[in-house]
Amino acid sequence: MSALASASRTAAVVLGLASAAATAPAGAPLARLADALAAEIAASVRGSAVEIATPEDRTGSEGTLALDLASLLRARLEGHVRLAGTGPRIRVDSVLAEGAGRLWVSARLTEEPGGRLVDVLAASAEADPMLLSLVPTGPAGGAGPLAVVASRRTPAVEGRVLDVTPVGEDRVLVLYEDALALYRLDEAGLALLSRRELPPPTLSVRFPGGTIFLPPAEGAAWVLTSRSPRAVLYGLDGGHLEERQQAEALFWPRTPRGLRYRPGTNLLEGAVADLGDGPFLRLDPRGAALTPDGGLWVGSPEGPRPVGGVRVGGGLARLAPELIAVAGGDPPGPRDAVLLIDARDPSRPPLQSLPVDGAVRALGARGSSAKMRLVAAVEEGRGTHLVVIDLAPLTP
Repeated sequence: MSALASASRTAAVVLGLASAAATAPAGAPLARLADALAAEIAASVRGSAVEIATPEDRTGSEGTLALDLASLLRARLEGHVRLAGTGPRIRVDSVLAEGAGRLWVSARLTEEPGGRLVDVLAASAEADPMLLSLVPTGPAGGAGPLAVVASRRTPAVEGRVLDVTPVGEDRVLVLYEDALALYRLDEAGLALLSRRELPPPTLSVRFPGGTIFLPPAEGAAWVLTSRSPRAVLYGLDGGHLEERQQAEALFWPRTPRGLRYRPGTNLLEGAVADLGDGPFLRLDPRGAALTPDGGLWVGSPEGPRPVGGVRVGGGLARLAPELIAVAGGDPPGPRDAVLLIDARDPSRPPLQSLPVDGAVRALGARGSSAKMRLVAAVEEGRGTHLVVIDLAPLTP
């Protein structure tokens, strides 16, 4: 084959892959990333055989995204270049990573055998701003009464998450420092339905706090942050957030004057029946509280009762009528845990521990004795991620 014919063939390959990539923006970010990198590979190898090694996965997806990317690359290159695992070839070793709003891949192309460097490539793809994709995080959960049916995780979100709560079977409310967002949960991920900015002025707080109260009817939600001077009631009708009312304090059950944040802090104050005046780091509407010193308290007619033997972090949620979920109380590190506590006898050791990567900053939960969903805001070096864990009782 002449040099001119070889160059024409290579150009045709690149143009064909580029044409496919031009239609990709409507697809998933990983597919767009594969389109871009495949075009770069085809242009670089100039007709040589290609081996696609499984990328190193730095997205926190337990390797699932890397496996998908390798499969997508092979599918896009098949028919345009010869794929091979032995003999003379160009080997593609890559690293897949994520940042706020983008997926990134960098690749080294080496001549095999021998290992001579041929090229270094890089590509990125913007994530859909209306969709937080969910990827499996692998097995989660130690021995205990519940089975982890599914555990999934979003990429890093933009902004600090102060509180989360599931709404119904397929919605999730996320309270950011300056806004409230409503998402629809499906197999693809968390799709943004509506977002509303919180009322100004925004106050300066180094470690802000935020609380969502979802009444039993779930048709509206009260929210308050320590950066906003007023609580707001939002309607949730039809998948849209609609401001209905503002108040000087956050409505809370059995709290006649409501809750307020102590100025400049993330601590709640208010006279809560059976729990006292606070301050509280977190509250559960059914009568439990986290204290600033890492204690868990449960309400009783005689007043708050401390739960001995358990130190907790910054998350609290009612997973089921008889189960309380709290963040672990270990010092911040690369791993944390969600502890499940028997609400009927909180003094017992935790029933189960669910490990997560990063530090748990907020917890929300919904469920019954038959099935449960836990949503956690988890912070690590790359940002804050949302983790969705579905649980069910173990069958005998």
